[in-house]
Amino acid sequence: MKLRRPLHSFAASLVVALLLSVSALAAQVETGLSVKSQLGVVAAAHPLAAQAGAEILAKGGNAVDAAIAVSYALAVVEPYASSLGGEGYMVISLADGTDVAIDFRSRAPLHVNVHTPGEIGTHQYGIYTTMVPGLVKGTELALKKYGTMTLAEVLEPAIRLAEEGFAVHETYASVAGDAYSTLIQYPYAASIWLDNGLIPEVGTIIRNPDMARALRLIAEHGSDVFYKGEIAEAIERATNGWIDRASLAAYQAYERPVVRGTYRGYEVIGAPPIVSGLRVQETLNILEHFDLKSYGSVTAPEVVHIVSEALKLSGADWNAYSWDPNYYRIPVEALLSKQYAAERAKLIDLNRAQAFEAGDPFTYSAEVGWMLYDTNESASTTHFSVLDKDGNAVAVTQTISSFWGSRIAVEPYGFLMSDHFKQFPKFDPADPFRPDYAAPLKSTKTNLSPTIIKKDGKVRLIAGSPGGVRIPATTVQFIVSMIDFEMTLEEAVLAPKFYPDNDLSLDLEGGFPEETIAALKALGHKVTTRPPLQRVFGALNVVWVDEDGNMWGHGSVRRQGGAAAPLAIEEPAAVY
Repeated sequence: MKLRRPLHSFAASLVVALLLSVSALAAQVETGLSVKSQLGVVAAAHPLAAQAGAEILAKGGNAVDAAIAVSYALAVVEPYASSLGGEGYMVISLADGTDVAIDFRSRAPLHVNVHTPGEIGTHQYGIYTTMVPGLVKGTELALKKYGTMTLAEVLEPAIRLAEEGFAVHETYASVAGDAYSTLIQYPYAASIWLDNGLIPEVGTIIRNPDMARALRLIAEHGSDVFYKGEIAEAIERATNGWIDRASLAAYQAYERPVVRGTYRGYEVIGAPPIVSGLRVQETLNILEHFDLKSYGSVTAPEVVHIVSEALKLSGADWNAYSWDPNYYRIPVEALLSKQYAAERAKLIDLNRAQAFEAGDPFTYSAEVGWMLYDTNESASTTHFSVLDKDGNAVAVTQTISSFWGSRIAVEPYGFLMSDHFKQFPKFDPADPFRPDYAAPLKSTKTNLSPTIIKKDGKVRLIAGSPGGVRIPATTVQFIVSMIDFEMTLEEAVLAPKFYPDNDLSLDLEGGFPEETIAALKALGHKVTTRPPLQRVFGALNVVWVDEDGNMWGHGSVRRQGGAAAPLAIEEPAAVY
């Protein structure tokens, strides 16, 4: 294995990435870790993806147009977390009052049934972990209905990045190093994203002309070329028929009603089941019964304890009642009920940590739900936030499940397939009716939580994060930091995060005072600590609108993100 030079600082890596960006962008946008503008703003997990979205805004596109540009640009520059072979969820809130969610989750192929996971055996990577991807169909649906530009126009920045290349930064090098032993086993993937079979050093230029070819085909022919045409044929070949053309042709993306709630006078708009907007809102409903601000700080032990207990309560309900809405009826109304949250809040004991079971929301709704979900820790997935000058907002969380997904790259089109299928459990005859068994075109459960927050009808916050099971916790903590404690955007992003589990474990990111840690242990939390600014706690890419109408974007500190704006009204904040 090639030894890499010492990693550059975050600031140096960002400068390298920006210096090697396409010069055409520089004339139209300003980019930094944080930017302020009145003409729209984009925050994403890679500065070049944020630039791509801001370029579209500068050309007159709306937030949806810009979001599609970011989505595809991330597939180029953040291939370990985004791909044409991946999926996601989009929440759109338009200035005309339209609020809608776009479900482009990946789905199981048509030929599977409840017994399939047991028949194929356990696979961590490879063909049998792949699913029918949704990104191309979902982004096309959003663009056609809510965008203003053509697919060719919004794909142009991603095509340029794929052809001309981008510089590897610290996060890319680190994530490639972590996956090296498996990536090297897949020659086509290794030929694109490694450096002659070695871990790329920071500053290495990665080009992907094969993906540029795929993007040009999609720009010209739309999603049909991906789901029914030559790219579909290539996917079938790459997966030895596991993802067959019939399954690809049967794929649909869906418009779904948003999850809608309130928190301390703000309107909260999130993504519906099977993802975690429902859990975020239930947690906020529970937290409304506690005066968090009275404890003085977001790192106070009382705040960490109360938020942790609320997250465990909502997590127990989410595990029990939130499933693929194409297969199950979900008690959304009941779980969003303020009355139900009041009953759940009464279970929190300020003097001790507890484990919680799912509640009984059925007194608040006649709808039915199911149980059981197996969670795994992960730093994968990506999130981005977009706001345009007219107040149209888009929050998107997209993923290929694990970093680098299945490792199966589709030749000769230069993109990875996700590895979501491994989340389906083996069939147990003693428990024949589990809702998480495999079925044709069924989605697995996930924690994606893209969120838009409004006040008096105007967008104030756009939030979301990667991080596997930790996504709802990180999203809730950010919202609490901004609304309850009135922190600045930078302070809320940098504030140390935590993750509670129902076994009473509480994982703390570095930065909590020693007295907080001691107090939490005294309450019965099984505390573990990590260094500051860990990727596993998520990577917030967020937007905030201040009282004067200035739009602020902030990229993820934990994953070298960036923000960009068309012709920003002042210089970006200093990179730290």
